[in-house]
Amino acid sequence: MKFGKPILICFLIIGCSSNELVDNQKMRDSIDKLEISKIITVVETDSIGNIADTLSMEYLKYDDQKQKRFKKKIYWYKDRKTSWIDYFKPDEDLFYREAFDEEGKSYSIFETMSNKKGEVKRAIRINKEREPIDTTIMDYSHEKYSNGNVKMLLIKTYHEEVGELISKVNYDEYENPIFEVMIMKDDTMSFQTWEYSDTILQKSIYTNYQGDTSKSIYHFGNKKLLLNEEEFENRNGKFVKSKDISYFYDNENERTKSIEKNLQTEDVKYIKYVIEK
Repeated sequence: MKFGKPILICFLIIGCSSNELVDNQKMRDSIDKLEISKIITVVETDSIGNIADTLSMEYLKYDDQKQKRFKKKIYWYKDRKTSWIDYFKPDEDLFYREAFDEEGKSYSIFETMSNKKGEVKRAIRINKEREPIDTTIMDYSHEKYSNGNVKMLLIKTYHEEVGELISKVNYDEYENPIFEVMIMKDDTMSFQTWEYSDTILQKSIYTNYQGDTSKSIYHFGNKKLLLNEEEFENRNGKFVKSKDISYFYDNENERTKSIEKNLQTEDVKYIKYVIEK
């Protein structure tokens, strides 16, 4: 769907049409009052740790229960700078994201609308990079187990230009995701699987069919820490490993560095995470 100025009216109707929906603006105002808890600067180094370039900065806020409620991230590229801000619900689920260009002008917004139980009922994505403003509405529906946990989440998205996009996520009885598929016009766009051992996440495999087919495999350790990421390219119908990324953490489970190996060019990138509290 596309709207010009009336999008603001539509946005207000969606956000305020039901007394059962959580007041996102009130929750954001409360989060804004929190102090910055942590700053993470991501830098590229050489093999012995000398800083070569600053890649990004991340500002984080946590509430009294140590739950992440806010993140601002700034990326520096060779030709531009971009940034975005994220707001999270008490369970650390994202409910609002706004992206900004190099001059600080907002160019996109994503927001979910949840009921008092915390279930997302609808979401809206606004792209302001061109006129008229481009808006996408997403409807959420849930199927549940007898214990009340979510068994299946169905998200239906309709866009005037690309048509209907359906995302379906299946969960186990502990509400851990186990399978997700995205379908557009009866074509599978992507799917992802998650593997567990005694409810502890071990591995996730994501396969993307949009454009050039690719696959990523993620390996996890304790507390869902991402330890290793493998990327694969499709060549003549076979997946060939193209990149390997290893992540390292300190005793407080803070990420301290990563090593990215390009298996095609044999280039190695060293990344360091500098943490200020």
